[in-house]
Amino acid sequence: MTFRHVTVPVDFSLPSLSAIGVGQILAQRSGADLQLLSIAATHGAAEAEAELQRLSHEAGPGTNWRIITTDEDPEQPLVLTILESGDDTLWCLGSHGRTAFGELLFGSISADVVRETETRIVLVGPQAAPRPDADVMLVPMDDTENSGRILATAVEVADMLKMRLRLVQVGDHGLPSDSAESSYIRHEAAKLPAPHNLDYDVLHGNVESAINDYVAQTAEVGMIAMATRGVPAGARLTIGSTALHVLRHAIVPVLMLHPAASA
Repeated sequence: MTFRHVTVPVDFSLPSLSAIGVGQILAQRSGADLQLLSIAATHGAAEAEAELQRLSHEAGPGTNWRIITTDEDPEQPLVLTILESGDDTLWCLGSHGRTAFGELLFGSISADVVRETETRIVLVGPQAAPRPDADVMLVPMDDTENSGRILATAVEVADMLKMRLRLVQVGDHGLPSDSAESSYIRHEAAKLPAPHNLDYDVLHGNVESAINDYVAQTAEVGMIAMATRGVPAGARLTIGSTALHVLRHAIVPVLMLHPAASA
């Protein structure tokens, strides 16, 4: 998998503007172009276009912009079509870190619109900032199906971003990191390609706090990779509580994969 575009949806809110800086780093590391995208009502298109042009100019060479005008409800299939526009795009979205996954996309897009897509997205939470020189992607692991799914995506995205993978598992206090608790993470690491570009660690304590504390103390970590939970058709799509907590407090962006909805 490769991507040629890093696309940052912009609704001119502070979270979406904050994501532009992260998008610049992703584009630079991958060699992709940076695209700023906005959806606007026809009557407000001129103002939005002028602002996108200004933001694109400030972001520098290799940045372009795109505005989609519509007189219809932008929460309808138009957005779904954009999200499914191909595997050559890595989405980078600003997030206020609340509960509904749908609220993270273009401000107010309903969960029903994005529920059917399997999309890799870099979310920039309210505490996140770029770490331009950091080259480690941290991948928290457990033995669930979602964990395996995000690992496959993390391998591909990390390769594009020229980052190293570090798998981590959070265990209980009091167990040494060389005990049986690390056998799962060693096993998963051994299955991956390019072992020289990968290592692993075992953390202890509360899962969410352990991950964010580790990132805060480890300057070489530039991104966390996690998966959202799959939901049955027709159900409301939410980020799992662990991933949500990490996103809300993480000081680096979080790569998330929304798995396709189950039947």
